[in-house]
Amino acid sequence: MLLAALLFSGGRLAAQAAPGVGQVAPVVTVADLDGKPVRVGLGVGKRAAVVEFWATWCEVCRALLPEMRSAQKQYGDRVDFYGVNVTVNDRRERVRRYVAENRPPWVTLYDDRGVAVRAFGALATSYVVIIDKNGRVAYTGDGADQKIAAELATLVGK
Repeated sequence: MLLAALLFSGGRLAAQAAPGVGQVAPVVTVADLDGKPVRVGLGVGKRAAVVEFWATWCEVCRALLPEMRSAQKQYGDRVDFYGVNVTVNDRRERVRRYVAENRPPWVTLYDDRGVAVRAFGALATSYVVIIDKNGRVAYTGDGADQKIAAELATLVGK
């Protein structure tokens, strides 16, 4: 589902382009569900990262969840997994309930300021960015049929 082609920023509408494959990925700080800051991309030089932009109401995100679980099970010892809730129609308590019931395979972040959404140019839920250990975007995609585990196999080995 399309979030918005233009994002509200500093009193004006501002478009933000998504970093493309091969470009340096942004490093952003987003709060977890307890309000503690988490730096996405902190493992640069050590670990790759998977970042999914999602919402509790996103059916495509729900359909992608088994693939994300499989990828995390196979590569979680070498790859960091982040789920950035876009906060559109999602209050923090609703996200907490969803996480408790569905146990997604990532560190859950609550992007109520839109920092990560803008930095990564995430225009849709189910948008996934894979960042290699050198901090470069290795993959971007959206939709339920993404092959995250296969992408990680290519990136970090089996």
